[in-house]
Amino acid sequence: MPKPPFTADWIQAGADIFQWGRKAAYWKGKKGWWASRQGTEGIKGPFRTPGAAQRWAEEPFREQHQAAQQKARDEAQQALEQRKAKRAAHQARETARAQAREAKELATWNGLPAEARHVQPGQVWAMKDPRLEQHQILVIEVKKTIAVVLARESRTTPWKGLSGEPRTLTHLPRLYRLVGMAKVPGLPKA
Repeated sequence: MPKPPFTADWIQAGADIFQWGRKAAYWKGKKGWWASRQGTEGIKGPFRTPGAAQRWAEEPFREQHQAAQQKARDEAQQALEQRKAKRAAHQARETARAQAREAKELATWNGLPAEARHVQPGQVWAMKDPRLEQHQILVIEVKKTIAVVLARESRTTPWKGLSGEPRTLTHLPRLYRLVGMAKVPGLPKA
């Protein structure tokens, strides 16, 4: 956005009289140029040139304009810095969330890399809740969205003889964590 320059609308009100509304005026008088401006009692002069008289008449308004410009620049810079800080904080939060999510996934999938995280027959899963970690399940078959599993309440209970139960594939990583692999009972030896 371009900065608007300081402009004063001077109008020639007479032969050697220039006026800027009710804000300021300068004119040719005895011994040189004279000027007056809003907020100043009396007149100032003599000035050698009309430019010097005009500059003195415009001085406080020019300073006000420059102060307003500087304030606008400062506000824009502050807004930019706030946006940058907000974005950096957002990125830091997102990075922390991603790291926490990955750490949780690693703990759930027993350190498996992301591409190997699939429910497969032979996987043994234990409850995440430490009070119920004796409860284990063995995946015996995986269908489209369902895993058929054998569930036991204790590690000492053998897998053989248990009946299959269905579990949804999204349900497993939420409540259970992968603890290892075991032979699926009833399958021929490979």
